[in-house]
Formats: sequence, structure tokens, C-alpha cells
Amino acid sequence: MTTPPDDVRRSVLDRLLAAYPLLLAYIVLLVLYAWQTTKHSTPWNFTDELKWAMLSRSIAHTGHGMLQGASAAAGSLYAYFLAPAWWAGATAPSYAAAKYLNAAVMTASLVPAYALGRLYLPRIPAVFAALATASIPALAYTGLLIPEPLAYFWSTLALYLLARALLRPTWSAVALAIAATIIAPFVRSQLVVVVFGAVLAAALVLVFGDRARALIGSWTRSERFGAVVLLIGGIVFADVYLAQHSYEWFIGTHFWHRAFTYGLWAVGSFTIGVGIVPVLLALTWMLGGRRDDREDRALLALLISSVVAFVLYAAVKASYESTIFSIRVWERNLIYIAPIVFVVAARCVAAGRPRVLPLVAAAAATGYLLASTPYHAYEHFYSDAPGLSILQWLNRTWSFTITDLKWLLFGILAYGVALALAVGRRSQTTNRVVRHGVAGLISATAIAVIAWNLTGEITAANSSNSFAKTIVALPSPPDWIDRATGRERTLFVGQGLGNSNQFWSIEFWNQSIQDVWTVDGSSPGLGQTWTPNFAGVDGEVSGPRINDRWGIASGNITLAGRPKELAGGLQLYALDHPIRITSFTSNVSPDGWMGDQSSFVVFGKPGDPPGTALVTVSRQASCGDIAPARLTIRLTRLRIDENAQPVAGHPLAAKHVVVRSNPCQRFPVPLQARPPFRIDVSARGFFRPADGRKLSVQIGYTFTPDKR
Repeated sequence: MTTPPDDVRRSVLDRLLAAYPLLLAYIVLLVLYAWQTTKHSTPWNFTDELKWAMLSRSIAHTGHGMLQGASAAAGSLYAYFLAPAWWAGATAPSYAAAKYLNAAVMTASLVPAYALGRLYLPRIPAVFAALATASIPALAYTGLLIPEPLAYFWSTLALYLLARALLRPTWSAVALAIAATIIAPFVRSQLVVVVFGAVLAAALVLVFGDRARALIGSWTRSERFGAVVLLIGGIVFADVYLAQHSYEWFIGTHFWHRAFTYGLWAVGSFTIGVGIVPVLLALTWMLGGRRDDREDRALLALLISSVVAFVLYAAVKASYESTIFSIRVWERNLIYIAPIVFVVAARCVAAGRPRVLPLVAAAAATGYLLASTPYHAYEHFYSDAPGLSILQWLNRTWSFTITDLKWLLFGILAYGVALALAVGRRSQTTNRVVRHGVAGLISATAIAVIAWNLTGEITAANSSNSFAKTIVALPSPPDWIDRATGRERTLFVGQGLGNSNQFWSIEFWNQSIQDVWTVDGSSPGLGQTWTPNFAGVDGEVSGPRINDRWGIASGNITLAGRPKELAGGLQLYALDHPIRITSFTSNVSPDGWMGDQSSFVVFGKPGDPPGTALVTVSRQASCGDIAPARLTIRLTRLRIDENAQPVAGHPLAAKHVVVRSNPCQRFPVPLQARPPFRIDVSARGFFRPADGRKLSVQIGYTFTPDKR
């Protein structure tokens, strides 16, 4: 056997020793994040998590994306990334595996972050940049089934490959950078800005180069003015082009003042989340003047292009979302600039020459961000801005007010300015005590920044996990429908499914639910949802033909079939075919309250026996000095209208009752009826509880056939 030369053995050993701290850091952080995901009991970020769960598990089982049994585009490589997790079969182990995949890939961002740092930094500062990259508060997203974990890793990898291509543009380096950039939008659609950023970075490297600077320096004043006009014209053309091809861009930039304000909010939240000092140092370095070496010019181009691309996206999105959804702090769209910010901050310290005027400008800009950003400190968890989580923790744990938090943040800013000045002093002195003292201060600051980030991440993860435990009361086990049906295809029939965390949770945990019908036209927002038409007053449903053996319905809907298990207010049936609905109630909330009207429909066949319909009304949950509710109860024959829906027919009976809160009343109102029939209740006399609803009475409907 040939013994390798000593220099080769040393090279391999050196690489292993160099990789050891990074590998150890990866394992420690992965254990932390994976453990955190075990405390995340159920999805809560609907409908995003349900969408990715349904797409990925359909890919795992069928090879293509589906939503509620209908074909759908995957939309992201993330769906394919999660798919192997669902090979575990049952939902619980598959869900755990999916979260572990998230943790593994998002934590792995420290590897390309370290490689990015090593292009510009010594080994120890590069390790700091890598650790900080894998410690930001957004790592709390590992517990959620959303594309950010994979996108964060991929964007960091693309940044590294792009930086390497800009610094050393070999054919292989450029090819890899182009490939990573092209793939990025398929990982997450937002990463289309990586393409824009790459083009801008390449252009800036050319502009910052010696030839371009010499050429620009030779231009006359009129030529420079013409170049500026041409640049402005290009920007205007790009804006018009995007406005014609993107409605979101058109609306977002139309409200430019919102884009400016909300974009700075996102930057401010990011600044707080990463510990303030890295952003201050990165800004100081960026504003520091001329860059005479290739490394600095390439890094400056990468920093400017990344910040411009991602901040512009976050600003336009925030402006657009404010018109259709809500005014939010959209820091989650900025997390991708964290690696380059940490590297540049470390580069600023390593260079050791921060200039005073750029430092003052950077401090002023950072201070403005800290003063203008909403802290949302009194909220439990602000999912779109995880960087604010540490402020929420300080408020909950140490009773920090907004004023206290501002003092703290501006104190950190002042410390960062002092640190930058000390770094500059260190580069100008030969005093060993001063140099060692500043080195210790830099090391302590690096540790403090990582600790700040990890505190924010742990706080965000804990808040997300506690929210998951309280968002909805799940039956035990939550996948009881899958267990009862053997994961055979199952029909769900319900109502009021729009924005229903209860239904979304049931659908996530029970993979057997593939068909969804609603009797009131509501839609849960994913896949196809059908409102059944009725062929006749016997309740037979006409519409899409399905052969599901099993059906499940909420408590206010009954299906024709053999009742099986009952859990969480849901009844499982072994369905009769053709599928029939035997009765349902409308406009009654899950807690039994109605507003100004509600109804009860009972289908039937000729020869069905008569019986007693019981309308139970109550004010026992609202005792006190409240105006009484005056109800009119109408019993009518049931007929099917031209829209194939059950409506009131020939009137049979009517009753008028008053339900009082003082004294608290609860009583039944019996009506003799023969199926098919319909009962409609209208009300006058309302009150509004703290949740703002307009309520009259709690009401319940039952029908009991007479014994033959």
C-alpha cells in the first residue's frame, strides 16, 4: 500500500479540524431546533401549512400535486422536498418527519454562510457569520410547514455561489451561480428577486471596476448628465413594464408612501432581530467610500444588490397586502439578507478602519429604524416579524414597556457606535493592552449577538408552540377518522368552513378526507368545494358522483347511513348510496347562538311517520339587564326551488315567543310535523358581547318521529 505524502495527510487533517467547529455547531443547533419542533403539536398557520401538507403528501402517494382530491400545481420544490416525510404513512410520524426535514435544511444554511464568509474573512470571523446566520429568530419557522426553511438555505447557497463567481469568475463558478439563481424561484416564488439581485450585482461589479471607473472619470459633465438621465429612464421603463405585467407591483407601487413606510418597518424589525450592531456595522462599511481591491468591490456589489432586491420586494408586498389583507410588518421577506449582513459586519471589524462620517450616517439611519418600527411588544407572537419576539419576551417576562424597550435598543446602538470607534482606535495603536482589550470586546460582542439572536429564536419558537396548543381543541387522537376508516377516501359535509381553524386542523390530521361539501356555500379556500344540489325533498344529493364509503358531518348535519364513531362534534357514517342528507341546521354558531334568523331542514320520503320537532331557546348564558328576544317560529312544507335548494313551501304553523335574560329563561317550543318540513326562526331584540357579534338567543333543533 502506498503511503500518502505528509503534506497531503496534513491537508486532510487540517480540513477535518477546520470543519469540526462547524459540524459541532450544526449538531448542537439541529438538536435544539428539532427538539423545539417536537413541542409544536399541530399546524396553526392556515391555510399555508395545510396547502403544503396536502401537496407534499399527494406527491408522496401519487407522484403529482393534489388539493382535496383535485389536481393542483406544486408551486414550489418545497412540496417535493417534504414528500418523503409522508412515506411514514400515518399523519403523526409524517408530521414529525416533515418538521425534522425543516430543521435539518434550515440549520444547514450555516455551511454556505461559512463558505461565503471565507471568501472575505479569516476562519474565526467566518465561523461567527455562519453561527449567526443559523441562529436568527426566523429559525423558529422550522416548526411550520412553510417554504421558508428550504428557501433560506437555498438563498444562502445562491449568495455564496454568486459571490464566488463575482470574485473569481471561472466558467465552473459562473455556471454554478447561474444554475442556483435560476432554480431559486422554483424553491420559493419570492426568490425571483435573487435573479434580479444577481444581474444587479454583476452590473455593479463592472461599474466598480477599474476600467469602468476610468471611463466614467473621462466623461464630460454633459455625458455624465446624459448617463444619469438614461439610468432614470431605464428605471421608469422597468417600473412601467412591471406594472403592466404584475397587478401586485401596480398596486404596491401606486401607494408608494405605504411601500416606503412599511418597507422600513420590515428593515427595522430585521435590525432588531439580528441584534442591531451587525446592521450598524454593515451600513458603516457600505457607506465607507472607495473600494480599491477586488474583494471589497465584489462584496459591496453583493450587499447592495441583495439589500435592494429583498427590501424592494418586502416594501411592495407590504403595500399591496395593506390593500387586500392587513397592515403588517413583513420581516419574513427580509430574512434572506442575514448571511450577507453578518459577513459585511465582520468585514467591517476585520478591516479595522471605520470612518467617522459613514459611522454617524449609519447610526442615524439605524436610530431612525429603531424609532419608527412598531414593536408589537404586547402581542404573544407576531409570525411575520420573528425579530420582534425578543421584545415580546422582555415585555412578558420583565415587564418592559415601550419606553423601556426604546432605551434598551438605543443603548445597544450607542454601544455599537462605541465598538466601531474602538475598532478604529485598535487599528491605529501599537499598545498591546488596548489591542487585546478591543479584541476581547469584539469577541464578547460576537457572542452577545449570537445570544441575542438565539434568545429571539427560542422565544419565537416557544410562542409558536404554545399558540399551536391553544388554537383549537383537537380530539384524541386527532387522526381518529383515518384510524376508523383505514385512510379510505372520505366525504366531509359541513357548513361555515370559511376561515375555520377547526376544519383545517381536522383535514390536516385526517388524510382520508378528500371530498368536501358545504350546505351553505362556504369554502375552506383550498381545492374544490361543492355545495350539493338536491334532486328531491328526500334529501338525495345531485351533483358530482362519488363512491366514498365513509362520510363525516358536523353536529348540525345528519347523513343517511349507519352512525359509527362520534368525536369533537363530528359524526362518522358508513354511507348509504345514493348519498342523502337527512337534515341540517343553518345560521347557528358552534356555541349555539343565532343572530336575526336560523333554520332547520328535515328531508323525508312519502310514508315517513310524523313526530315532534323541538325548538329549544335559551338566554341562560346571558343573564342580566338585557333586552328580551322576540322570536317568530314558522313551520312550513319543504320544497326544492329552481336552484335545487330546499326552501320554505306551504305554511303549516307559526308561534311567537319571548325569551328573557332577567330572569334567565330556557324552554322548548314543540311543533307537530311530518317530514319533509322546514322551520324558520326570525328574531328581534339583540345584544353584542365582547366579541362584537349580534346575538339573539341560543337555539337548538331536534326532531323525534312518533313510535309506530
